[in-house]
Amino acid sequence: MAQFLADHMAERHDESDDDYAVSAFCRPIETTKNSHIFRMHGYHLGKKPYDAVQAYIKHYTREGDVVLDPFCGSGSTALGALVLGRKAVAIDVSPAATFITRFYVSACDPCDFKARFDTMCARVEREMSHLYGTVCHRCGTGATIHYVVYSNYYVCPGCGRSVSLFEASQDRRRCCPQCLKWDGRIVRIGPPAEAVANGPVAVNFTCHGTCSPKRMTRSITGPYEEQEAFRSIDLQTLARLESEPIPYPHPDRFMMNVSDPEAPWGDEWRPSRNFRTVRDLFTYRNFRALAALMDAAGSDEDLRAVITSGMLAASRKAQHLSGGGGYIPGNWALPPVSKQRNVLESLRTIFARTLQAKRALASLLKSQDVCISTQSAAALHGIPDCSVDYIFTDPPYGGSIQYGELNFIWEAWLGFNTRWHEEEIVVNRSRGRTIEDWAAMMRAALSECFRVLRPGRWLSLCWHDGSMGTWPVIHQILSEVGFVTDSSGTAQTIDTGANTYNQRVWDKAVKRDLVINVRKRRSHESATTSPADATPQNSFRDLARVVISSFLSANPGATKDRVYDHLVGFMFQKGRLEQHNFDKLLESVAERVRDGSRGWVLKSGVRENPES
Repeated sequence: MAQFLADHMAERHDESDDDYAVSAFCRPIETTKNSHIFRMHGYHLGKKPYDAVQAYIKHYTREGDVVLDPFCGSGSTALGALVLGRKAVAIDVSPAATFITRFYVSACDPCDFKARFDTMCARVEREMSHLYGTVCHRCGTGATIHYVVYSNYYVCPGCGRSVSLFEASQDRRRCCPQCLKWDGRIVRIGPPAEAVANGPVAVNFTCHGTCSPKRMTRSITGPYEEQEAFRSIDLQTLARLESEPIPYPHPDRFMMNVSDPEAPWGDEWRPSRNFRTVRDLFTYRNFRALAALMDAAGSDEDLRAVITSGMLAASRKAQHLSGGGGYIPGNWALPPVSKQRNVLESLRTIFARTLQAKRALASLLKSQDVCISTQSAAALHGIPDCSVDYIFTDPPYGGSIQYGELNFIWEAWLGFNTRWHEEEIVVNRSRGRTIEDWAAMMRAALSECFRVLRPGRWLSLCWHDGSMGTWPVIHQILSEVGFVTDSSGTAQTIDTGANTYNQRVWDKAVKRDLVINVRKRRSHESATTSPADATPQNSFRDLARVVISSFLSANPGATKDRVYDHLVGFMFQKGRLEQHNFDKLLESVAERVRDGSRGWVLKSGVRENPES
């Protein structure tokens, strides 16, 4: 890395010849996560599409400049830089993150990539037939399983019978079918009651014989002959498989290396997520299939990346919906009814879109000048002072996303060392990591960013903390380190249009990522009065009411999330952001539009105070 940057520094003029004078980026970005390139790997849901970051890079840099991301995640910043012909330095303390970044930014021959994938599939063909082969109960010929449905079982408080949620869901009221049949009682089954077991309840397969239609499902709720076939074929086959040892290398690790069965293994742990090992996250059939594929991939890093991309879809996190599809949450929540997909079929689908992405990138990438390093952002060893032209990064927001716990599954399968958890910048109760610990490490990371950035150049910080807990802290850190905050008074946002289900249906305040733009002061610039000192010291509540009123005066009918973005962006730039109850603030000066929409307008008699 040191040589990479030394060569770059030798190519350019020194600061005395630098005529760089770029103002803050000042327009919102709207993009989508629904692209083959974005979906090349199932890294965390909060990752940013590279084209959103690309807009910032294009504004702040010139071709040949060095762009740094010290919390690179899956490599969106590096990819955006290389597509624009810039040089990139991508750093992350997690080896899973840098592994995935390499996969995203490295060029490859699509034809060769496909040939390698086909060879891997051919190596496991017999094993996949063994794992996903079955018999059609209608004609007795062979068949291939597409998926198996697994369901939680609950004790019915009415009859005491163990009832699967799959059975109960046959009635829209999710009630015990036996109680309903015997005496018409509606006894509800499922959460918040504690599950007593989890097991297979249905199988979907394609018959290789003469049946029509060829694809069918048999389950514990079907006609008597289907139920008998499910018990005699599917349950017996599964029992036989589970008696066989797995003949391939596989991770035999406790989650977060916590072997004490009484101790939570992390902040992602819940009583409903009380799996203890990596193996517990998969059914036997899919765990063995993944082991076979990883063995067949060998040392091919591209193929190993494709397999890890499909792991969550092959895990017990994959929700089953009767109408198809299913949402895979960005945490370790396990759905009460899950879908055990045929791993090879699922991987072929993932590979098809990955191949399309690699073909697109083959023509998009203008540069391969990239250096990727697995190290802490708090100590950017190898990067000289004032050697970086621009930084765009999406750092950890306190404890809102537990990257160490969520990355553990990939790092276990890839055989990576997880001692980096000791250096993770995070708030984590299980490991005794407080907001003060997070702030100290974040201060070290941003101090390093300040050191390596060229004077007059910009740092863009993507922030998405709906709890408000880290906003005042990050502002204080940036000021103490020496950055000058953009004072445009407008909020810069990245909107991917891909909110969670709750954000879509509920009137939520946080729907976009806010981007903080700060600049490193040049050596000849003197420190100026901070915006916080220049602002009249009226209370936060009074100032916030004025800001909200002003915004709604100019934008009547704006939704709650738009008002929130403006308030947080404005207050952050003025150094006045505090923890607050946004809903109460909004309701004190505004009311909902009475047309059924989610818009807000000023209350009658409330107006913006021009003097404020």
